[in-house]
Amino acid sequence: MNNSFFTKSLNPELIQSRIKALENGNVGFYSVGLYPASLAYNCAMQTAGESLLLAPRPERELLGAFPEGSLNGMDEAHVASVIKMGTHVKAGVRVTNTLADLIERCELVVLSANSNHVELDLEEACRLREEMKREQVVLACLAGSFSHNQINNESYVLCEKQPNLAFFSGFHRHGALRNPFDSFTANFCHPNALTAMLGARMLDRLSPNIQVSSGVHNIEGQYIKAAKNMASIFAGFGYTYHHDNPGVLPTLLTLLLDQCLDQAATVSMCRNDRQGLYNQQPFSLTELVTECSA
Repeated sequence: MNNSFFTKSLNPELIQSRIKALENGNVGFYSVGLYPASLAYNCAMQTAGESLLLAPRPERELLGAFPEGSLNGMDEAHVASVIKMGTHVKAGVRVTNTLADLIERCELVVLSANSNHVELDLEEACRLREEMKREQVVLACLAGSFSHNQINNESYVLCEKQPNLAFFSGFHRHGALRNPFDSFTANFCHPNALTAMLGARMLDRLSPNIQVSSGVHNIEGQYIKAAKNMASIFAGFGYTYHHDNPGVLPTLLTLLLDQCLDQAATVSMCRNDRQGLYNQQPFSLTELVTECSA
């Protein structure tokens, strides 16, 4: 799967023009669960969501991920901004955005469904990109869970099957995204360092409260996120049944973290594109952190 902001042309004027377009480009989230909806609310508070677009799944409500109690406590003007991010006016009528609308109007689209839907969403997004001649729209996924092939009885993360797929992962405390004074961090990973850097910059611009770092380890990042989410379940059981013993939980978390990192390292060593990941980048990976910090 080709997944780059650029064509194969080395024309410096075309590259410069494309970078300028990305500086003013939109980011889209397809399938509006609690995380994308909360991120959108944060952007509404900070920047009015000028560069963010949303599109819910068919037959789903744009704000359906929020509990009723949470909606009642939200600022009406900010909610209106979120609704504006997920709709557009067509023939004088405001209609809900679709995946096709995001492909048309955004330069980066995050497919934020879980593993039950994200593979089909990716197929549809690739089809739309080709059909609409928008093949330089970069696609990313948000799924922090393992997919499962029922026929082969095989579990995997989607980036293993599609190594050029970007992976976006955010870290935040519960409810922090709806707090105007809180901040949170995230990672945007793509095996091409330039794509990773530009994608992270686009996401970083969404709100002054978000700090997005770039990286090239999309497969490892998604694997760690999926393994961490499973480990959290085990840690929850440990806390529930052994909370009277204060040493159990930190010991359990340490063991689970060690397993996550060990298995992710094994996955990393098995990457088919491992040599290119380190030796065929547009610039040194040691410069990636410097560029993102600048």
